[in-house]
Amino acid sequence: MFYNDFMKTQKYTLLILAGLFLTVSSCATLDAFLQETPKPTLSMENVKINSLDMEGITFECQYAINNPYSVAFSIKEVAANVIFEDSTFTKLKTDEGVSVAAKQKKSNSMLVKIPYDSIINFAKNAKGKTSLPFKLDGAVSLDVSSVPLLLEDSFSIPFKKDFEVPVFKPSFATSNPQLHVPTQETIRESLKNAGFSVLKIPQMLAAFTTGNGLKDILSQIDLNFEFTFDLDVKNSGTSPWEFAVDSCALKGTSGELISANPKSKNSITSESGKIPMSVTLNSLNAAEYIFQLFTNKGSNPTFNFESSLSFTDLPYVKNIPLAYSKEIEVSKSKKVFD
Repeated sequence: MFYNDFMKTQKYTLLILAGLFLTVSSCATLDAFLQETPKPTLSMENVKINSLDMEGITFECQYAINNPYSVAFSIKEVAANVIFEDSTFTKLKTDEGVSVAAKQKKSNSMLVKIPYDSIINFAKNAKGKTSLPFKLDGAVSLDVSSVPLLLEDSFSIPFKKDFEVPVFKPSFATSNPQLHVPTQETIRESLKNAGFSVLKIPQMLAAFTTGNGLKDILSQIDLNFEFTFDLDVKNSGTSPWEFAVDSCALKGTSGELISANPKSKNSITSESGKIPMSVTLNSLNAAEYIFQLFTNKGSNPTFNFESSLSFTDLPYVKNIPLAYSKEIEVSKSKKVFD
């Protein structure tokens, strides 16, 4: 308390001295001096999509505060309403205690997440619009008690910023899982190369039809199986988009990753579509996988993929990453004998 009173006394003393100096030297008044004292400024630089997940879109609101003074001050709070159609969708608060150095500009940002379900609900009355107009309306509060010659200890700067939210809700599924069993001739050659006798080979070939004893055989031979499935992609919104698979893999129950690849195209631009996927399973390191898919029993493998999305109506939204995981039901896997 004593320190605060002392600082205020010092400010008033400095202001009086400055006013007297200006009055004597240039007939300026104290009011004129205060009006000419520079003030901190704020600029809302950008609002962009920071990230996507399966729940919603996270926007990053970038701003900068300019400090014209020779001493640092701090940001007490940045608070804003996120508004859609004159109604507050949510409120933001951030940045308590962040310092802005003397004669410097401090850039920072705050995040707001807008769920897909909210976007789709808002868009019901939007008459086919591909994006929705949102607005930031708020203020930054500064603690300027460290700045001499200022009567006030705090200072507030209002701001507003419009931004567009794409009408978008993604969904993904897998379908048509198939295990492609190699030809009998290919299997026979693998058995021979593994050192099995000619007399045992016919009995072992039968295991590739019935599944009896197959797991033990698979772990002893070098044989490739192709596992295929479709990645079903859908956008429930109206925003034109481009979806592309960047990388993907199957993950087994023991944590191993096996690379998966699109069989042909890796992207779609329509509202919905399929991307055929292919995984090569080698019997020496994926015997359990193959056996589960062959017998339609056991734990489900997980399909993980990383993708990128662009919205063609919003040129600033390019190649935003989105990751997804989905179990593939082994009970639905079909065997295809080549």
